[in-house]
Amino acid sequence: MNRKGLLPNLFYITLAYFALGIISILFANLALLCMALPFILLAKTKKKLWCQTYCPRASLLNAAGRKKKWRKNPAFITNGRLRSIMLWYFGLNLLFITGSTVQVALGRMEAMPYIRLFIAIELFSLPQLLTVQAPLFLIHLSYRFYGMMASTTLLALVLSRIYRPRIWCAVCPIGTLSDSALRLERRT
Repeated sequence: MNRKGLLPNLFYITLAYFALGIISILFANLALLCMALPFILLAKTKKKLWCQTYCPRASLLNAAGRKKKWRKNPAFITNGRLRSIMLWYFGLNLLFITGSTVQVALGRMEAMPYIRLFIAIELFSLPQLLTVQAPLFLIHLSYRFYGMMASTTLLALVLSRIYRPRIWCAVCPIGTLSDSALRLERRT
């Protein structure tokens, strides 16, 4: 069976990700899988199969962004400026996540057991239904990943309600990196 487009109901994976963070924040480290799978599929198929078929966030945006009239896409999104900004944000976020986690592991910094939106906005700790003893650096890493995923999902949902449902896909850092990898592949 050859299907075109996203598989139905994948948005439940995104919802489950955020719900699992309330069960145990350690589940937030599944974000690594969400970041690795697109590139594993890309290496195997030489296509953006993740973006076109399997992306749970794109499925969520399709479900949440349904409406009859959309606003025109703004130039800062269509000209690629926001794409560059999001790629820088993604890179800086990963740099901060890695650097702060290493500092916590070395005992040079206290773990931050709370969610941060957009790197800077401190929110709160999540209630934990399952208490698991884990090293502080792992808890820190989990909250950082959860915050990054929450930030980008929140931004994507807002954009999907204002503009077209999958406008986020035009600026998604994973999609941008996948496009770059495909261009490099074609050159060689």
